Amino acid sequence: MRPWVFIHINKTGGSSIEKALGAGLDHSTALEKYRQLGAEAWAKKFVFSVVRNPWDKVVSHYHYRVKTNQTGLGEHTIPFAEWLQRCYLERDPRYYDQPRMFMAQRDWLVDENGEMLVTFVGRFENLQQDFDSICQRIGTQASLGHAKPSERGGYREYYSAESQAIVAEAFAADIELFGYGF
Repeated sequence: MRPWVFIHINKTGGSSIEKALGAGLDHSTALEKYRQLGAEAWAKKFVFSVVRNPWDKVVSHYHYRVKTNQTGLGEHTIPFAEWLQRCYLERDPRYYDQPRMFMAQRDWLVDENGEMLVTFVGRFENLQQDFDSICQRIGTQASLGHAKPSERGGYREYYSAESQAIVAEAFAADIELFGYGF
């Protein structure tokens, strides 16, 4: 059994980390993993995750869904601002099909009382450096590749003031906890 647990939040480089460490794809929350392992086993594990600037994460999420044709978005692409509104304001089931993939990153990492269950939170913006720290901590050598590269511009160009505010509201907990800004 591994001496570590990785909490893979979508669109934070998690597929690359799982591939590098030889772990299978798993989008379980920390609370789900904690309940699965139990308090005693959990206390012995190094638990880590990676977070990402919410505005960048949401743009990445949109592009990945278009690229992989999730909910038909590739065949019938709608503009980013419309998708954002349909998912985060209206929760339109045609696009908002997997609620956990849209939730704040903090919600992946805490227990039912809002207490952090994760030992180390890396940042996508410092992925290689934080991955190296993780490898050192778990006593392994691994090479971090890029499992799902994208070809898009900077996230800021996708936003109007209105769409920027939608993400700010949806990810307010992340912005406060991790200090992110637009």
